[in-house]
Formats: sequence, C-alpha cells, structure tokens
Amino acid sequence: MIQSQLHSANREELAGLQVVHQSLYSEINPLHLPEVLSLIGLRHGQGELYVALKSSIAGVVSTVNRKQCLQQQRAYHKAKLEAIEAEIAAIEAADGDVAQVASESRSSKRRRT
Repeated sequence: MIQSQLHSANREELAGLQVVHQSLYSEINPLHLPEVLSLIGLRHGQGELYVALKSSIAGVVSTVNRKQCLQQQRAYHKAKLEAIEAEIAAIEAADGDVAQVASESRSSKRRRT
C-alpha cells in the first residue's frame, strides 16, 4: 500500500478513483517528510523524488531551523579551522627542528676540522 502511495502516477490514479484531489504530502507530518522523501528516492528514482519534492517543499522548509543550522555550520568550520591550524603548527615545529638539526650538524663538522 505504501509503495503505491509513494508513486505519483499510482497515487493520481487512486485519487481519481476515490474522487479525492488533495496532496498526500499535506497529510504527512512535516517531521516525517525527510524519511518519506528518502524512501521515494530509493524505491522510485529521481523523477518521483522531484514530483514529491515539488509537492512537499513548503512542509520540508518549515521544519528547518535556520539559526540552529547556521550555528552547526559555524561549529563545524571552527573545528575544521582549529585542526588545520594545529597541522600547520606541527609542520612549522618540524621545520624548525630540521633547521636546528641541520645547523648543529654543520657546526659540529666545522669543529672536527
């Protein structure tokens, strides 16, 4: 039953038989829409997913908390930046150690002669 309801052509045919002309997606809790859309994409392909998104985009967008989304992006990028800065510091420390070892090596060679 769910399979037939997720396919837009089948759903349109069934709605015509039942004389019902409203969107199935208006009946689905917006919090469940992402899972429903995922099922449609997995089972019926991109064409059906496009039809479903077109019909339900207002419900999907209404569930997005823009402020929280931006805060999560900021935290992600901050952590990424800290990791990059730590890697650069490690490379600079290693470069400094190599330069120090090289200069000590040159000075010890000069002492031997």
